[in-house]
Amino acid sequence: MAPLMSKPSGAAPATLVYITLGAIMTVWSGIWYMYLNHNPPAHQAVNYICYGFLITGIVLLAIGFILGPLSRWARHAELPPAEATPTAMQNEQTTPTRRVV
Repeated sequence: MAPLMSKPSGAAPATLVYITLGAIMTVWSGIWYMYLNHNPPAHQAVNYICYGFLITGIVLLAIGFILGPLSRWARHAELPPAEATPTAMQNEQTTPTRRVV
């Protein structure tokens, strides 16, 4: 395979990380919110921290869902044009390999 086409975009693993972290943070913040709803804290700062984690989880989920299609578009943009691909593959196959001793 051509060297140009052998390294995939790193956006796909990043998408999975954002979606996973966002989902976990949103779920546990939602559980914490329900707990705080039934057992009001002594200080309002605890509520603000809970809201911050909940909103951060939702934002991470949104970034992950937006980054997914962007990574697919980037993969298409990284590939050489269809007209150049057969020529590049043919050049790579006819080029002799050198041994480094």
